[in-house]
Amino acid sequence: MRLGINLPFLTIDRDAPSLEYVGKRAKAVEDAGFDSIWIGDTISRGVTWPDPLQYLLAAAAGTQSIELGTAVMEVPLRAPVDLAQRFLTMHALTGGRFSAGVGAGSTKQDYDACGIDFEQRFKLLRASLDLIRALCRGEQVGEANLHPWPATLGGPRMLIGSWYSGPWVKRAAQEYDGWLSSSAWTNFNTMREGLQRYRDLGGKRAMVATIHVDLTQPESDLADDQPFQLRCGPRSAAERLQKLADIGFDDALIIKTARHTEAEMTDEDLQQIRSLLPRDGTSIFE
Repeated sequence: MRLGINLPFLTIDRDAPSLEYVGKRAKAVEDAGFDSIWIGDTISRGVTWPDPLQYLLAAAAGTQSIELGTAVMEVPLRAPVDLAQRFLTMHALTGGRFSAGVGAGSTKQDYDACGIDFEQRFKLLRASLDLIRALCRGEQVGEANLHPWPATLGGPRMLIGSWYSGPWVKRAAQEYDGWLSSSAWTNFNTMREGLQRYRDLGGKRAMVATIHVDLTQPESDLADDQPFQLRCGPRSAAERLQKLADIGFDDALIIKTARHTEAEMTDEDLQQIRSLLPRDGTSIFE
């Protein structure tokens, strides 16, 4: 199972991030041996949150080979033609290292901030993704045709972020490049059930995102019906990650939080987290 890190950014009471800062932190993640770098997406929740694609582009400039992705981009909050152009640009400038984790999101506050009907989010998601993918294939959609560069034709990998039940898991399995489950507000039992359903539908890449970590906490057992997290000692955290790997998840994405946003990780933090699970040598680029 591959390990990814949510790239930390500075909190609201600190200076704004710079290209140098983002590139340096991204390089530290890559040098520590992680397989991927991710960033979430939110608008107007009381914290200063960077644009995910611009932040990842800065991370790409500081790295060489690591995968970079959104987990997840709230597609209905953006104009689809504009987002398709941005996806194609990211695909080109990262040399194919960008993966678009996309979804509807689950927080009404984001939709209210953008003046978009929260109840229409799944309908908007389906329509927007259909349009984005058509434009990435070089198709004419109404008056829009983005004429993708040959090397970017088809666009980046697209992964669907959704709960384990419902129609979007089926779409992730049969129409897209993978499924992003979230460990937030869920447990091992539901993740195992969702993974089995996804595999039965023909799904390939399966990922668990938003796995909160705090290795300063005591060693402890975690029941299968308790919320899944790594707020425990290193031995317990390693056992929990191995359990995810054993049932067949392909990627685990780790996040360190503080004051409702990603916390900065020291090089020591990164080394300790990376050591929780042996590298299996697999790569999405092979």
